Amino acid sequence: MSNKTAHSLTAPATPADRSSGDPIPSRAGVTGCGRGGLVGAVAAEWTKLWTVRSTWVALASTAALIIAYTVIAGSAARSARGDGAVGGLPTSPLDNLGTGVAFMGQFGILALATMVIATEYSTGSIRSTLLWIPVRWRMLLAKCLVLFPVLFLTGVVLTPIGLGTAVASLGDAAQPVAAGDAVGQAFAVGGYLGAVGVIVVGIGAAVRSVAGTLTVGFLLMLVLPMTMQSTSVEFLSKAADYLPGPAGMNLMGVAENNAYGTATAIGLLMLWAVMANIAGYCALRLRDA
Repeated sequence: MSNKTAHSLTAPATPADRSSGDPIPSRAGVTGCGRGGLVGAVAAEWTKLWTVRSTWVALASTAALIIAYTVIAGSAARSARGDGAVGGLPTSPLDNLGTGVAFMGQFGILALATMVIATEYSTGSIRSTLLWIPVRWRMLLAKCLVLFPVLFLTGVVLTPIGLGTAVASLGDAAQPVAAGDAVGQAFAVGGYLGAVGVIVVGIGAAVRSVAGTLTVGFLLMLVLPMTMQSTSVEFLSKAADYLPGPAGMNLMGVAENNAYGTATAIGLLMLWAVMANIAGYCALRLRDA
């Protein structure tokens, strides 16, 4: 290698270099890393998600919680029917599964999404993340683009497993499930779990605490809606239907009052996801890391 070539690989181009006919070497070609922007951010977040054990633990916990609920609720409903009691327990495997996702399964997803964003603040690794991805909205978008399809696919995969355990535990009390309804429920469960993950990413960016993110997420998804719906104030009871938890229950067809249809439920979950991430982005812009 000549001295001129070696120098051109290490030193910045000079005006004389630019005026000559010699091509200027690309630094991306020298380092072998030309990927950046949103694609690079997504690749980085994908690598971080799958190289920690907590991801697998959270997904396995989600599956275990859903299966446990379908077995317990199904056995209780079969026992109540055998005793001649109504009991108010669902005998539809679809309702059994949807209720299990809303009351138990979603909290494994909440924990996973919390670790994706809030754990970086607790460990200080958020500084490295923002150094690699200095554009704040790009960092949040990359996390959402990685998390949503993973959680959506998780819901789709867990649906037939949950339906199978629900049918087995319900026994003769199980209502028949059409194939089309099962497919629809799979998309509903996957969509809701994905929405929960995206909402929690925004909450975590705004709250910047593992305990705080888990608390706010738990309150928003379950505690606050149940509290508002149990009050005698009609306005609060109706307003609770538009929180993300009840929106997910309407999407999965397990809401008690069925306040609205699928399209409205999807729109509400999208709105909550956008608002949560706008709040997180504003916190990043104002307080940085």
